[in-house]
Amino acid sequence: MKVLLTGLGIGCAVVAAAAQGASLPEAHAYSGRPARVEVDGCAEEIFKRFEPVVRWHRSVYPEMELEDVYKLLHQSVAGPAHAIEDPEMARQWLDREWEGLGNPLEEEEMLEPLSSDGRLVRVNLRPWRAAGREPEPVLNAFVQTAGSLPPDTARIRTELDAISACADRIAAGLGFSASSIHAFFSDRARDGYPAIHHSESYERAYRPAYRVVIRSYLD
Repeated sequence: MKVLLTGLGIGCAVVAAAAQGASLPEAHAYSGRPARVEVDGCAEEIFKRFEPVVRWHRSVYPEMELEDVYKLLHQSVAGPAHAIEDPEMARQWLDREWEGLGNPLEEEEMLEPLSSDGRLVRVNLRPWRAAGREPEPVLNAFVQTAGSLPPDTARIRTELDAISACADRIAAGLGFSASSIHAFFSDRARDGYPAIHHSESYERAYRPAYRVVIRSYLD
C-alpha cells in the first residue's frame, strides 16, 4: 500500500488503499456535539472521520496494538498534548533526536494524516531530514500547535467520549476483539484520557520519530 502524500502537498489528505480501494473522505469538522445519526451510541460523523485513518495506519503499521490506536485517536483530538512553556527545551529535545536519526524506513512518508480533514499530521523526522529539510520549520510548527491546542481536559474528554463510543466500529476488522477495545478505552476514560506511549512492539518495529503539528503551520 502506498501513501499518496508527496512533499508538503497533503491538503485534505487522500490515502489510496489498494486492497480495499478506499480513500480518506473529505473534511468532517467535529463540532463537539453528537451527530444526529447514531449506531449503538456511535455518531456516524465520528465513525466516518476516523475509521479510514485508523484502518490506513493499521495497514501501514501492522504491529500496531490497542495502545497505538488509542494514541492515534488521542493525538487527533489533543495534538501534541504538550504545554510548551519553554520553546528552548523543545528545541534541545528536537536537536538531540535529530542527531540520532537514522535513514528513513522503507516507504516511510514525510507526512501522515491524523484525521480525514488533514489538519493535524505527524511529521516523520527521518524522511524530513533525508529530503534536505531543516528542523526549524518542524520545531516552529510544533510550538505553534502546542499553543493552539493547549491541554484542555474537558474538551479532550468530550471529544474522546464521542470517539470511544465508536471505538468498536472504528477498530472492527483490525484484529482486535470488541471486548478488548471496550475494556481498553473504558480504562483510559476512567484515567481521564491521558496521553500514553506507543506499545513496545510498535517502538521496536518502527522506531517512531515524529512531531504532531497543525499542517498549515508548516507553510
